[in-house]
Amino acid sequence: MRTIAFSPDGKYIASGGGDSTISLWRFPEGIHVYELKGHTSWVRCIAFSPDGRLLASAGNDNTIRLWDVRTRQAVAVLKGHTGWVRSVTFSHDGRYLFSGGHDTTACVWEIGQLTLLKVLKGHRHWVRSVAVSPDGSTLVSGGQDAQIRIHRLQNRGTNRVLEGHTAEVHSVAISPNNWLLASCSADCTVRFWKLNSGRQASEFRAHSAPINCVTFSPNAELLATASNDKTIRLWHMETGRLVDILQGHDSWVWSVAFAPASQTLVSSSLNGQIKIWARQ
Repeated sequence: MRTIAFSPDGKYIASGGGDSTISLWRFPEGIHVYELKGHTSWVRCIAFSPDGRLLASAGNDNTIRLWDVRTRQAVAVLKGHTGWVRSVTFSHDGRYLFSGGHDTTACVWEIGQLTLLKVLKGHRHWVRSVAVSPDGSTLVSGGQDAQIRIHRLQNRGTNRVLEGHTAEVHSVAISPNNWLLASCSADCTVRFWKLNSGRQASEFRAHSAPINCVTFSPNAELLATASNDKTIRLWHMETGRLVDILQGHDSWVWSVAFAPASQTLVSSSLNGQIKIWARQ
């Protein structure tokens, strides 16, 4: 199972993977509700819109598909990437969708008109992850070229290239307070960067194997990392202390997501397992 996401209301979990379908599961029961079909190859990334009405999915067929969660119907197929699409995310107001892929670009889409507004270039290799700041002013992309790029979307501030990782950047995330960027890599490290200046604030070796996903809890208290070492690790943001190691997967953990209330996580792994974790 390649990718997983919580709905904004916390009632559903969406997952996607190698069978080209997206599944929706009722939370917390874990009951399979329905399946969305339309992609012709791997589904590598999914994201709910902030209001929960839309689900975006993308993958190896080079397309992004938008689904109406209520009617379970596809409402649009967005074409613009010329290679696999590795990451999608909505702006916090739901007006825009951002994507990144194997064609080395990050794209900005306007949801109302379903149009491609901008193609952002600069990476020398695949774009593996994109994240947008809560205020909508900045898009961050992480790439196979080991670079992180900061794209200012409103013609304010400086576009930046952040270098430090020694292997491909697998995932990037922006803190809920809009000032900190987290990145993780095949070099087994997590790095924190100031979003405004691009200055690296700290780094640490978080796992013994490549890290595939990094995400902040909605309340900004925790950072979760998922790795090829088959674990999810939780880090306390204020102290930097490792507070928990979640063990139970028997394969690489590819994706991890927090529930809206920050007390529950869901994770997915290479062998198709989905696990739900409740924090005490």
